[in-house]
Amino acid sequence: MKNWWQAMMSYPATWAVVTIVVATVAAIVVLLEPPGFMIAILLGLAAVSLAGWPLALTMTGTLNRLQFSLPQITAVDEDEMAKLVDELKELEDPRPTRQLKSLTQKRDNLADVLGRRLDAGEVTYARYLTTAQQVYESTLENLHEVAVAQRSISAIDSEYIDTRLAEITARGSAAEADESERKSLEGRQALRDSQQTKVAALLAENEAAMTLLDKTATSLANAPIGRTPEDAKAAMAALEELADRAGRYATG
Repeated sequence: MKNWWQAMMSYPATWAVVTIVVATVAAIVVLLEPPGFMIAILLGLAAVSLAGWPLALTMTGTLNRLQFSLPQITAVDEDEMAKLVDELKELEDPRPTRQLKSLTQKRDNLADVLGRRLDAGEVTYARYLTTAQQVYESTLENLHEVAVAQRSISAIDSEYIDTRLAEITARGSAAEADESERKSLEGRQALRDSQQTKVAALLAENEAAMTLLDKTATSLANAPIGRTPEDAKAAMAALEELADRAGRYATG
């Protein structure tokens, strides 16, 4: 729970009210140039208006709602998640499916540890939870890209290509037909290698994310309640950096 001051100051409408009151007083003073006693009255009215804002929030129940609202993990669309699960199950490589399960568990575990070690009203709590969710969503996008990349080369028969290239090389022929076939085979081989390199990079990035989620959770679990140790801060900084470059491989 946030204290009333934190809750009020984090509410956007508070800053809108402050801006309006200050701008109104400033405009009257600049445009009308009232005498000193009028300025004092204006400032008094402004102070009363600002002091009455917390009361207005309290009477409408807004302040109570702001104080007790807790940051939550944003749920991933169920249809999108089911689609991703199906895409990954169709792949021959079992690693993407395993990663999906592990990533979800690690994200949820970090959220649980955060709730046990930090006050949900703290800025740090919201920051850590938001960053963990951003990283999680970027890893899901990585897995989607893995599925697309793997599907794009699923019809390329690597064994056939390697066999034919070996046969052409063994013949040592300089025939035009052989050279044309070699170029075609090597072109498909390059496409396969390029997509496999992309897949490896995406899966590696996800592995790095899992390690950082574990490091952050472990560091927080070993810290006293309400305190954030330096190693947890370092792990979270790395997570934030990872979140900042989310989608780099997917758009590259």
